[in-house]
Amino acid sequence: MPQIINTNIASLNAQRNLDSSQSAQETALQRLSSGLRINSAKDDAAGIAIANRIDAQVRGLSVASRNAGDGVSLAQIAEGSIESISTSLQRLRELSVQSSNASNGDSERVALNQEAQQLISEIERTAGSATFNGVNLLDGSFQGKSFQVGANVGDEVTVSLGSVDTSSLGSAASSGVSSNSSKAAIAANATGAALRELVAGDLVINGVSVGASSGGSDTASALLKSSSAISKAAAINAVSDQTGVVATANANTVEGTSVTSASGTTAGTRVVTINGVQLSLVVAASGANNATATQTELGKVADQINSRQDATGVTAAVVETDDGFRVDLTAEDGRNISLLDGTAGDAAAAGLRAGAATNANVYVGNVTLSSTDGSDITLSSTTGNIDNAGFETGTFSGNTASVVGDNSSDASRAALVSGDLTINGANVGATFASDDTASTGSQSASGIALAAAINRISDTTGVSATANQNTVNSAAVSAGAVAGLTINGATINAGAGSSLSEQVTNVVEAINQASGQTGVRAEVLDGDQLTLVADDGRNIVVGGTVTNTGLTADTYVAGVTLTGGGEINLGSETGDIESSGLNIGSYGATESGTLLKDVDISTADGAKAAIAAVDNAINTVNAERAKLGSIQTRFENVISANAIAIENFSASSSRIKDADFAAETAALSRAQVLQQAGISVLAQANARPQQVLSLLQ
Repeated sequence: MPQIINTNIASLNAQRNLDSSQSAQETALQRLSSGLRINSAKDDAAGIAIANRIDAQVRGLSVASRNAGDGVSLAQIAEGSIESISTSLQRLRELSVQSSNASNGDSERVALNQEAQQLISEIERTAGSATFNGVNLLDGSFQGKSFQVGANVGDEVTVSLGSVDTSSLGSAASSGVSSNSSKAAIAANATGAALRELVAGDLVINGVSVGASSGGSDTASALLKSSSAISKAAAINAVSDQTGVVATANANTVEGTSVTSASGTTAGTRVVTINGVQLSLVVAASGANNATATQTELGKVADQINSRQDATGVTAAVVETDDGFRVDLTAEDGRNISLLDGTAGDAAAAGLRAGAATNANVYVGNVTLSSTDGSDITLSSTTGNIDNAGFETGTFSGNTASVVGDNSSDASRAALVSGDLTINGANVGATFASDDTASTGSQSASGIALAAAINRISDTTGVSATANQNTVNSAAVSAGAVAGLTINGATINAGAGSSLSEQVTNVVEAINQASGQTGVRAEVLDGDQLTLVADDGRNIVVGGTVTNTGLTADTYVAGVTLTGGGEINLGSETGDIESSGLNIGSYGATESGTLLKDVDISTADGAKAAIAAVDNAINTVNAERAKLGSIQTRFENVISANAIAIENFSASSSRIKDADFAAETAALSRAQVLQQAGISVLAQANARPQQVLSLLQ
């Protein structure tokens, strides 16, 4: 073996091994002193990334558990206030029962009523003062509040608390299905089908035919009494013992005409006759581009109308639109609202819905059907004219609120733009043709597209939509062949029949042969009429040569049915809600009974009404308290689940980044021995080149 001194290979090898053992010793010492296997990214780059994500989950879940704890505290505070309200209600019921007894005179009832009013005031104060961190809990404003109970976006619990103030308690609410409230005016001199009166058989409820609506049932409306919601509700209620369904005429609202802020109001006296009462509405010029002045002037119009409420049965309110303001009219009892212009355009100039110069425009309201036992409500028709009742055929839940939109042609329906329709205060937004892959024309105005737009925000509104079955009834079919009729783009030809009934059958069969292509089927409606049906709610486009069919060339658009857990409030920011086949108003729920704020037990009758009101209030409070109990349980379950998740995530993180002391102490001992041996060996390796000195002696 050669003897060299310039390069000490043994020393270099010993140094390298000593460096390695020193690094291992330092690593072991670091891990033992910190308790962590991963002290920097170089220790385990992938591991530290995974561990950091897990740590984020753990920390997020810890905060989420505290959030859920806050939710429990909030629910407990609300429940404590409701317990106090419940105690007051029990005492109020005792006083009402006592006051209803014949042994009490007027003076005793006055004394009892004084205590009752104090209790009502205390209930109102308690409901208004129940707060958590400055947020009101029981005044009805705590709606759709989200609690972040998880580590990630979307891990939320949404809580809504009902109002338990005296303006909300007392009446009994029930859900039902509301008819559409089409605001196409009926001329006061209309006859026949244009009247939209209910004819026997037009509406069948749970297999029972409803009779004709009669003007004698409506003592409130000034014109077209038999077409009113009041008379239709009376006809339905005449058979309620057989159907198990009762009808209520809803408030009738007629939207006004927007007066733009850009142009403003013009000065003049606008002569308008409302429900037979002539009003001379004085309007001053607001000036151009003056929104405040325009609103003020229309407010004066509303005040003038409201001053004659006793005579007209109608109230007025100013509503802001996208470009200005309008004046809406409302008849709370559901009576018809008729408008007659003194001079053409007078009503519109005053911000009201357009009137008519000769025969008044009459606007009818709608009704809500409620099941007395909560069972389903099945609607049909033997005449094919269920639209006279404002409904669509189908089965509706007796436990959920529903409103049926209007079927119409595309001449009165258009694609929604943002602001046309609001549901429970939320803007539905625009409709898109891409949502309707079934229709062949006017897709963005279809019931399918409208339902899709509504369902996009159903998490916010609590309301979902489905497209109605689209139906088109023909007029009388004429004798003769049908050639060149088109339905949804498909050409339909039918031979002439030997009789009118055979003619109708021939046309129906020809249409049905193409139903696979058109999505439309036909049925014989009457001896000389037919009905087109699109079950999925697609548009029905009738065109070509319609001779002998009884059909009219047009595009027919289905409405939608809205379904929600409670009252459905419809509105519009643009004033163009009619593009949806719906109308402004509150639907799908009815109320009966006395509100708690109106309770007065100073008379025997008042005391009896108070007993029912307090019973309703107790039911509402009990339901709200049960809801709070379930909310607390849910939050507690969330806390428990988060604790388990934190434990499991922490265990995962520990396995990745925590040091194993047994392994690390063994590694330290090994490194220490190697260090000692390495130093000794290095000393020997450094001395080896001195051996060559013996060769020089």
